[in-house]
Amino acid sequence: MLKKLPFIAQESSLKVLLIGISFVASPIHAATVDLVMPSNAILTAEREEVATVQPLPAGVFDNKDTIFLNAEGQVRHSAYRIASTSLTPFQMLEPLKKQLIDQGYTSVFACADSVCGGYDFRYLLDILPVPHMRVDLGNFQYFLAENFSGDIVAIVASRARTAGFLHITQVDAQSTEQPVEIPPSAGLPDNKDTILSTQVPSRPLGGLVNKLITQGVVPLDDLAFETGSSTLGSGPFASLEDIADYLIRTSEAKLILVGHTDNEGSLEGNINLSRQRAASVRERLVSRYDVPSAQISAQGIGFLAPRATNVTEVGREKNRRVEAVLASPR
Repeated sequence: MLKKLPFIAQESSLKVLLIGISFVASPIHAATVDLVMPSNAILTAEREEVATVQPLPAGVFDNKDTIFLNAEGQVRHSAYRIASTSLTPFQMLEPLKKQLIDQGYTSVFACADSVCGGYDFRYLLDILPVPHMRVDLGNFQYFLAENFSGDIVAIVASRARTAGFLHITQVDAQSTEQPVEIPPSAGLPDNKDTILSTQVPSRPLGGLVNKLITQGVVPLDDLAFETGSSTLGSGPFASLEDIADYLIRTSEAKLILVGHTDNEGSLEGNINLSRQRAASVRERLVSRYDVPSAQISAQGIGFLAPRATNVTEVGREKNRRVEAVLASPR
């Protein structure tokens, strides 16, 4: 019987709802590999899937010929943040690799950032979203291992500006609670827990980011500010998560946040307010999502570019917004 994962950081009952799935910041509670995490590692999110097939890259990105290991069983994704660390992704990953090997796991595949395939490889990975897990496309490590029982562990290690991040995917082949229906298109033979496959899962960009790329501008309509203030609400805001994810993995992209208001009050006052609101959004992307500050600037143009009439309250509400403008090509 596999043991529980020892967790040194303090337990928390924080529950975060993301994309309709509950993530609970608490120690892993089911049968898993026995790993000792760094003492300052904090579990920030977790997602569990019972009786499923989890495709995991088992080779470098090679378009349709990319090799995958399809692991069947109970799947748990866990994200950890290591604050104020100077460790490189390699240094974060190596002790975990050694622990796995000591417990009878065998390396299936390992690679680093551009060798793996950079952007294309990262988006083959099923990992928890920002801010729980961040992957620097030029600075990450990947390791995939399997033991004699068919249990699988995949680890991604990366860094942001001020913290390290670890993502651990564990597939417990012994804990399948119900039969797994495998589509014929997956090409999986009967009575096999894991095989090498060339099926590549789709990882499309979000609709908001696609619109930003194709149209050059997108309103961030889910943002909420305190009445008459430039203070951004606590969120979370899905638009900022999408924008942050895009900017972090597209380092050449530059974004201008442009604030807009209705026409109540003076032009000068509204320009100042709109600029402050855009600056508040910029600060949130930098401080909470670790987006490099050099990629984002903030401007405000008051009521000079309405998208609806200012005669009605509905129109004025539509005009009070912050837009993201792509200042450089993808």
